[in-house]
Parts: sequence; C-alpha cells; structure tokens
Amino acid sequence: MIILTEHHLSATFRPKELIDSGWNIRAVAGVPKRRSKQHQHRGGVATLYRNASNLKIEQHRITDGSNGSSHQAVSWTIHSPLIADPIHITGVYVSPSEGEVEEFFHTLTQQDHYPDREIHVYAGDFNAHVAAELEAHITLQERSTIPSRVGDCHRRHIPSPPDAPAITNARISSQQRGRLLLRMLNTTSFLILNGRFETVDDPIPYSLQRQEESTISDYNLIAKQHLSKVVM
Repeated sequence: MIILTEHHLSATFRPKELIDSGWNIRAVAGVPKRRSKQHQHRGGVATLYRNASNLKIEQHRITDGSNGSSHQAVSWTIHSPLIADPIHITGVYVSPSEGEVEEFFHTLTQQDHYPDREIHVYAGDFNAHVAAELEAHITLQERSTIPSRVGDCHRRHIPSPPDAPAITNARISSQQRGRLLLRMLNTTSFLILNGRFETVDDPIPYSLQRQEESTISDYNLIAKQHLSKVVM
C-alpha cells in the first residue's frame, strides 16, 4: 500500500495508467481550485493498493473538501485473510495556509476509537515541526525500551513551548502546528515513528528535500502498545 497526500485531484479521478497497471485508488479531495480544470483540487489524501493483494479496504471520510474543509482526513480499515484483526490507517493532510487547525487536530484525536488489539496508524502531511522532542507520555521506565528519535532540530523547526499562549490567529506557524501534534500524541499515547530506527551514523530522515530546504513535516504515528510490531 502507498499513502499519497496533496495529490490535487478529485476524489473520483482514476488515472488510466494506474488502473491498467493493476492498482486501485481510494481518495478524498480538498476544495476545488478556483478557475481550474476538471479534477484539480487543493490538498487531498489517497491510498493506492494492488488489486492482486487480496485486501478488502473500507473507506470512511472524516472531513474533506466536500464539506468545505481545507484540511483532509480519511480512515481506511484493511481486512486480509492473512491477518487476524483489521488494521486502521487515518490519512491526514493539514493545510499550512488555512485556519481552524486546532479544531482539526481535535477531530484527529477523536479518531483514536478502535479496540486496543487493532493496529491504528496516522500517516500524512501534518505541515508541523516537532524537532526531536520526546512525547511526554513516555515514562522513565519506557525510555529503556522505546528508542529515542532523530529529528530535524534546525532552530526554525523547534515546536512552540508547551506553555505558549492560546492560539488566536486564523493562520498559524509550523511550530504551533508542531505543538498541537505533540498534544495530540500525549492525549492518545501515540508515538512518532520517523527517526525512531536510525543509527547515530544515519542521516536525518527528512521527509521533504527541495533546493536548499530540508525538513520533516510528514509523519507516521502508531499507538505505543503496538510499537513492537513495527518492522524496519
């Protein structure tokens, strides 16, 4: 399976090349671009999977452009005869230029409602900076079994302080979005997987590299009790 964010397509668009090569796509879209051609939208989240993989995928739209949201979230429940319990993936796109971000993170937090035995992963573009800050719910005892995390510690990519004033502006910074992400993790007891399995000699696992810009703003998150099931 592949999780794709910011695809800029409509939710119903099916590229012929993709379908002809044996892949399927399930997607939600952002709001349509103004004065644009058909199928051109902002943001968007999709999953791609091979028809031959024998997966049954149920899609539940959480919020997207159909209700006017510039942020998108969708859940996919995956069934397979090879696994005893379904796996749940919540695909995420947080727009860096729109408001109601705090409300959107509250919506994401509410998606942590599956039975504890079932694996649930958040994956997508959060447009947030958290540097290498540890999740506050990790206890001292757990630090011996949960690996520390390699992060992007550029001075411009440090999250806002925990005691930062309440957000009042419609548009907020990536550092403020990082603090909202960390609060969500502490509420749900989820962990960031990015940078958790690198050695001291490995490069920083940037999720975005273009020209002179390198950063981590896309994340994979998993519940703490399921970390041992992650294979790298």
